[in-house]
Amino acid sequence: MESTRFVDHRRSLRLGEAISIGIAIASEDYRVEHEALTMNQSLQGVRIRTAIPLLLEEMVVVFAPGDSRHATRARVVWVRQSMSNGGYVAGLEFLSLSAA
Repeated sequence: MESTRFVDHRRSLRLGEAISIGIAIASEDYRVEHEALTMNQSLQGVRIRTAIPLLLEEMVVVFAPGDSRHATRARVVWVRQSMSNGGYVAGLEFLSLSAA
């Protein structure tokens, strides 16, 4: 029987780590802080779990809770509704390492 090997074409290693973060959405003028939880992260982006719906291609900023001064801009590259808790899971691509 022939085995199939998974080839990972990702640009960088992902680290599975659950960290509480804050996100703010461009459509809300970045004025509302929402809670999210990272599922994994890399140098290029982060997969998050959140209670709020996000839209594909939407611009957000990611920051430590309560510290939006050190925000990282990101773009929603995929999103789906979580079947396990009714929230959402999304992939964010980092756009820069400077404040929005």
